[in-house]
Amino acid sequence: MTGIDRITRAFEVSNATRIGGGRVATRTIDDTSSRRIALMTHAVVGYPDMRSSARILAEMAAAGADFLEAQLPFSDPSADGASIVEANYGALGAGSSTRSCLAALELLRTSTEVPILVMSYVNVLYAYGIDAIVERAAKTGIDGFIVPDYPDDEAELGLAESCAAAGLALVPLIAPTTSYERAQELASASASPFLYAVTRLGVTGRKTELDSGSIDRLKTLRSRTGKRIAAGFGIREKSQVLALEGAADCAIVGSALVDEIRSAVASGGDPAAAVGKFVRSLR
Repeated sequence: MTGIDRITRAFEVSNATRIGGGRVATRTIDDTSSRRIALMTHAVVGYPDMRSSARILAEMAAAGADFLEAQLPFSDPSADGASIVEANYGALGAGSSTRSCLAALELLRTSTEVPILVMSYVNVLYAYGIDAIVERAAKTGIDGFIVPDYPDDEAELGLAESCAAAGLALVPLIAPTTSYERAQELASASASPFLYAVTRLGVTGRKTELDSGSIDRLKTLRSRTGKRIAAGFGIREKSQVLALEGAADCAIVGSALVDEIRSAVASGGDPAAAVGKFVRSLR
């Protein structure tokens, strides 16, 4: 099974309609009635340390996350807010490297079938080697990449081509300022089953107010592109996840989870247990 296949199957299962008696009925991409929204949870690999982060990711899956977004730590995470920036610094300070993070994700794959998407910045991938990291990801069981600073019109890097050849998703990010026409172009050029719709300008962290305009834009992106939509940036509470139902196929929660990890560590608690409890509270 390729990464794209695993992602597609996960959406079919997670967006299924509950019809009673524990049964589900899968829905087509165009049918939004009674749809259950999927949940993607974010962690920085190696934070607060490698062993703890491995337990955190496994607990996210066990608690009901449909997708795992595993960030490779970087010294200049420009799209991230203070919480995730600090987590990146903490992981690097604890000795995390791209190789050790990939090894941890390879081990994680042996314990879960939940799709794993690597979130990274271009410099990290380029330093490892574009072809080399895609090949390693495919062998490791990683299903795709989310790269916030990837120039979508930069063919010279070859990441999109390498991912497509390996059956991995390179997920396009759609900013609030991206026109629908441009979103359609990005969707048509991508083998990814879904788009990452950024719900507001700025960096991650601050709670996003999901007004009618935001919801309408997500619905329009979905209908215009024919892709499933994952919505992220500032999704912190169950009420926001519920507000996205019918407009998006997946809610992405990141900084709120990193805050839970930090609070648990500071109080001497178990960060994996804290994360599991928080993920369950979003359902």
